[in-house]
Amino acid sequence: MRKLNIVQMISSPWWTGAADPALFLTVDLHRRGHNLHFVCIPGHDLEKRAALAGFPPIEGLEPTRSLNPIRVWKSVSALAKFFDEVEADIVHTHLSADHWLAFFASKRARRQVRIARTIHHPRAAKKSRFNRYLFGRATDGIVAVNGYIGDLLQMQSEVPEDKIHIIRGGIDIERYRPPTVENRANGREILGTPQKTLLIGIVARLAPDRGHLTLLRGFKSLLAEMPNVRLVIVGKGEFRPKVKERIDELGIANQIDMPGFIEGDLFDVIASLDIFVLMAPGSEGSCRAVLEAMAMGIPCVVSDRHGLSEIVEDGVTAYVVPWGDHRKLASSFSMLLKDKTRRTQFGRAGRKRVEELYYRERRAELMENAYAGILGLPMPENDFTGEGTA
Repeated sequence: MRKLNIVQMISSPWWTGAADPALFLTVDLHRRGHNLHFVCIPGHDLEKRAALAGFPPIEGLEPTRSLNPIRVWKSVSALAKFFDEVEADIVHTHLSADHWLAFFASKRARRQVRIARTIHHPRAAKKSRFNRYLFGRATDGIVAVNGYIGDLLQMQSEVPEDKIHIIRGGIDIERYRPPTVENRANGREILGTPQKTLLIGIVARLAPDRGHLTLLRGFKSLLAEMPNVRLVIVGKGEFRPKVKERIDELGIANQIDMPGFIEGDLFDVIASLDIFVLMAPGSEGSCRAVLEAMAMGIPCVVSDRHGLSEIVEDGVTAYVVPWGDHRKLASSFSMLLKDKTRRTQFGRAGRKRVEELYYRERRAELMENAYAGILGLPMPENDFTGEGTA
């Protein structure tokens, strides 16, 4: 495949949601020999992280989220000029604001520029007149991070199946590796949890749609059978007061830790877990937290919410429970906690699945395939030509 000139755009200033996969995709495609440019809202954390990754700020470019006509016009004009300067082949957008800006800028650019869009969350695929136009006439190809979103795009936004590319998440499998005994011990020390205590953990933003209340009900049921188990809830968010209120109502505060947001020591904290649980995908949609836990060999329990169950193999790498079913959740915890051999088997199978399907290089190659299709180029010679479509 020839070297492409690719512009990655995201109208976000923060290192949250779609920002992480967008920046790492930029890095990985650059390593594969393409010319990459990363455009984000300047002056904040994402811009700093992009600069550290080798993509410094581009002067004069701001994918504004403002509805002020003057700011929008200024942004569109600057982007159109930039697309011509770098001879962009494709502009890959990640949120609706940057998608619209890229579309209008492509109409002002002198050269033909193709537009791709990744849909990271189901709410971005909702049925509306604007989305039908945006995903239809204003886009050359759409990437869905899971099959559930791919189906929504077809059913709700009437996107043709051949325009959709299913490309799931990819993580750094060298960074997220099976931990050592020392990692586990350090994580337990950070949390203040005895080494022999069975520990369940979740890493997720504290938001109403992330399933924390169902998790608490399931954990309460589990304690009736296994009173010495503990639960650690890692994360921050606006739903924290409600979660704490429900913990108090259920009378389980003595069995739960809420250390808040953890970054530098997160690997060791995950390493300290006997089971990792996730109840719903986050705003980036790829369920990265589960992929990281699987890569570390931690057995998982997940719900079937919004494509989350697609990335695991039920009964092999994880148990999948119906969304909102706290009784099934409790029984899944119980089965795993009582069977150390099964936990080990799930952990090894999870690591193997990530090594085969969910690493960053593979995601970059699949994205190359998608770009080739969008641009009408010969398909790259790699091992993944059969993947990536709905």
